[in-house]
Amino acid sequence: MSEYLVQSSQSLGISIPNVASACTEQDDAELVTASQAGSQEAFAQLVQRHQRRVFNLVFRMLQQYEEANEVTQETFFAAWQGLHSFRGDSRFSTWLYRIAYNCSLKQLEQRKRDKALQTAMQEERAIRDHGTRTELEVRDCQNLVREQLSLLPAKYRIVLVLRHLQEMTYEEMAEILTMPIGTIKTHLFRARNLLKERLEAFEQEWKTRG
Repeated sequence: MSEYLVQSSQSLGISIPNVASACTEQDDAELVTASQAGSQEAFAQLVQRHQRRVFNLVFRMLQQYEEANEVTQETFFAAWQGLHSFRGDSRFSTWLYRIAYNCSLKQLEQRKRDKALQTAMQEERAIRDHGTRTELEVRDCQNLVREQLSLLPAKYRIVLVLRHLQEMTYEEMAEILTMPIGTIKTHLFRARNLLKERLEAFEQEWKTRG
């Protein structure tokens, strides 16, 4: 099974084929039922349908392409192994994203120092201490937001990713993160303010250097 999934998931993330995303829940339910009965082909279809969004979620959490590939495959391995526990109380995609989120947190915990965040902080220090005007001029707004997002604590980063990049509802987020909607809204409020403060501080520093 492991080799089968690896083969079916060789091209994860932005390089995978353009698979139709408008899959009905009934289709997913049928494939899940077949997968629970042992059909590797059915599960391979589930992998193909959901791997892009799972990869995007994991990548936003880890900020490293290779690690995101590995954790994405780990997510599907965990889903296959735990498929018997899926009872259909929530959508399969919600259940799968919860596994992806937990696998991402596990990866963050396992590496004592987050290499991606460390690199970003080193770049920030280099700009503050020795940065040149050229470095600032080539930095566009999108890259700056992505960098500052990667520096946020994981609990704030994930709510921004799910809400604004994955475009999920509060209800979907509550299922994935297993926390009350009120707590999610509080985290979102704090995350937005923190990101805004960091962007404004960076902009102010840029102006003073000008």
